[in-house]
Amino acid sequence: MCASDKKTCIDIARDTEIFSPEEIRVLTELLDDSRNNPDTSYIFIEETEGGNTVGFAIFGRIPMTEFSWDIYWIVVGRNFQSRGIGTRLLRQIEDFIVRENRRAIIRVETSTDEWYSAARNFYRKMGFAEVGVIPDFYGENDDLVTFCKRISIPQDGISARFHNGVSFSKIDTHALAQ
Repeated sequence: MCASDKKTCIDIARDTEIFSPEEIRVLTELLDDSRNNPDTSYIFIEETEGGNTVGFAIFGRIPMTEFSWDIYWIVVGRNFQSRGIGTRLLRQIEDFIVRENRRAIIRVETSTDEWYSAARNFYRKMGFAEVGVIPDFYGENDDLVTFCKRISIPQDGISARFHNGVSFSKIDTHALAQ
């Protein structure tokens, strides 16, 4: 788990005023499960300022895949948004993943609800491509949208190459397995 305690992570998520009580409950269960299960596949990172946690991310390898990863949560405290903290968290995730695998596909799922428009714009800005939508997944007129990004380290191993998503087209996610 993050160096911060569970309460800090929950407080940061609540402070955003974006997440529903159900989403906070799921985050709480995930944090509890990770704390109680040392074999968990969840990886936590955090950003701090002045010794205080101001944002965190949770991600992990997708089971039964060769080099695919999910980002489950990227959360930045409301008073710390639009200061590059989310970008730093995402770069840390990407750096970790390319150290584990020379190449990878990173997947993020989010909602089309207006509350999540900033998140969708953030992922697009960071080179993620929208690859699929499931209508009404979360509820009436609240679709699930899936974003993906390919990352790799060139054969020379000098620096990571972060694809801008052009290798994906807006089709069903089965196309990603190719």
